Amino acid sequence: MNLSFLPGDLHLNKTTDGDYIIKIQGEEVFTTRNEKKAIMKFNALRKEMESQFPAHEMTPEQKKAILQRMIMHQVMGEVKRDMASPAKKKNKTKTFG
Repeated sequence: MNLSFLPGDLHLNKTTDGDYIIKIQGEEVFTTRNEKKAIMKFNALRKEMESQFPAHEMTPEQKKAILQRMIMHQVMGEVKRDMASPAKKKNKTKTFG
């Protein structure tokens, strides 16, 4: 399991030993074997950091650009599928009888 809050460089990782490690900016701040405790601690730290790093609202221009890119990706995906090589013809065998 890997959880991250990128603006605060907060990460929760599960090691191969089964330990859950929380790191802030590469420094280990919490270790446990209990998944629920690790998630609770991660969420508490994330909530504190969210006040320091508030999310910004996108401008209408940014929203429009993202929507246009999504539409183009969808359209181009459909065009690529339509341009794919046609299905191969099945070989018909002639039966003499």
